[in-house]
Amino acid sequence: MKLNNHILILFALGSALVGQEPKSSPDINISAYVVDQIEVITISDIDAGIVLPGQAEKIISPITDGGAGILRLEGQGNSSIQISYSKQVTMTNLGTSQPLLMNYLLSGGPENDQSGSVLFTTNPANVSLNANGIFYIWVGCRFSLEGLVPGQYDGDFIVEVEYN
Repeated sequence: MKLNNHILILFALGSALVGQEPKSSPDINISAYVVDQIEVITISDIDAGIVLPGQAEKIISPITDGGAGILRLEGQGNSSIQISYSKQVTMTNLGTSQPLLMNYLLSGGPENDQSGSVLFTTNPANVSLNANGIFYIWVGCRFSLEGLVPGQYDGDFIVEVEYN
């Protein structure tokens, strides 16, 4: 008997819902313009080379020094992009935990021509990819040698790239 009551109640409820007017919902048009991603490829890391005794500071120029790191950006040809980067990073000696403050210097250009690259004077920097969608970045640095302990130093230099 209880089963019949439940079936009747469900049938009555279902019948009441069928008789209702359908609710209207607004139409929403969505459009999006999808652009290619920008790929950042590390061609070479910074090579500080030999540090001579008595030097107070080591400078690796992004424009003139062969030890500068090189990044290659690849994306949509002739696109305007914005490059943000870490200007200062505290590196840590893996053996002694001694800090080392690194100041980064960047230059860039649409061709693989380090000596023709232009020093970044703003951060973020706005530049354009060439017709093939390529832009090169040279990464140099400057750091004090006073009290520096030999060893391997580790830290995170961050470059963020996005279309304008």
